[in-house]
Amino acid sequence: GAYVVQDCIGNPDIILLASGSEVATLVEGAALLRKDNLKVRIVSAPSEGLFRVQPEGYRKSIMPDDIPVFGLTAGLSVTLQGLVGPKGKVWGINSFGYSAPYKILDEKFGFTSENVYRQVIDYLAQYKK
Repeated sequence: GAYVVQDCIGNPDIILLASGSEVATLVEGAALLRKDNLKVRIVSAPSEGLFRVQPEGYRKSIMPDDIPVFGLTAGLSVTLQGLVGPKGKVWGINSFGYSAPYKILDEKFGFTSENVYRQVIDYLAQYKK
């Protein structure tokens, strides 16, 4: 279902969520966020369906209701929307048909640690309002 890849001491300020290779980008982005003294938890959710049928106590231990969640997916944003919840934010691709080496596409579409940092900082500023 889903599991914690990296955690912090105490309650996280933000949960970063991905379901595939994007987890590596979140790890890099989390390093930048930690420089701003943010407490970050990274969650990998390779099977949303399995995660949803796991015991509620386990699901809440991974993703508590009161923590903002930022999702990153190289697929359609809607694929993570159910996990990040109504107050969460997802950075994804909502079109298809591009062809280039993955590093070029990652840069073009914002799948970089720097963009994760910017998106999370902006999201948290809005979330706290």
